[in-house]
Amino acid sequence: MAGKKQVSSQKPEKPDNCNDVFRMVFDRIQTGILIIDPATHTIIDANPIAEDLIGRTKKELVGSVCHDYVCPAKCGQCPVTDMHQDIRNIERALINARGERIPILKTVAKAEMDGKEYLIESFIDIIDRKKAEERKGALIAYLNESMMRAKKPLELLQQGLQALAGRVTSGEFDREDIRMQIQIHANNIGQVAATLEDLSRQAVEDRDDIPAAFREFVTRK
Repeated sequence: MAGKKQVSSQKPEKPDNCNDVFRMVFDRIQTGILIIDPATHTIIDANPIAEDLIGRTKKELVGSVCHDYVCPAKCGQCPVTDMHQDIRNIERALINARGERIPILKTVAKAEMDGKEYLIESFIDIIDRKKAEERKGALIAYLNESMMRAKKPLELLQQGLQALAGRVTSGEFDREDIRMQIQIHANNIGQVAATLEDLSRQAVEDRDDIPAAFREFVTRK
């Protein structure tokens, strides 16, 4: 019975009404949220995630204009109230307390509270996603360049060996000519080997745009 009483005492308190539910979600959700007065575009409330992303406290944010942080638009050009745009999961920039532009995914919805309409701006930080996209683009460009550097010598080698095989088959060749052709193809093979060696060297340098799995593949013994 003592154990049952202990479990019972640990139950979370139930919210009394809808306002309590809203406040609980507002404070605990892992998304930045600002409540904006659409008439003045001033911030009237901010949740903890919004404070963290912007780098300012709620006290500092409340009363300031939203354009200063999550919507760097000119006065009179608000996408929602002036241009009547639907802002839903759109990539925008957040300006933090240090003046840095942080990429975010933003949604704006209208909600009525106490008989007055407000804008609910929610946003998530996508800087890690943007960095991943940039690394992916750099890796693709790097691999394309490496492939092109290896492809041309291999194509020349293939064409030369095919031509050489045809001449040997027909019997129209001399020893010196064959020696020179083989030397040319050996040089082409050397170029391919040098390209692969360069690829391996750059992978060893632990470049951010080269995934660890790919680095292990090209540097394996």
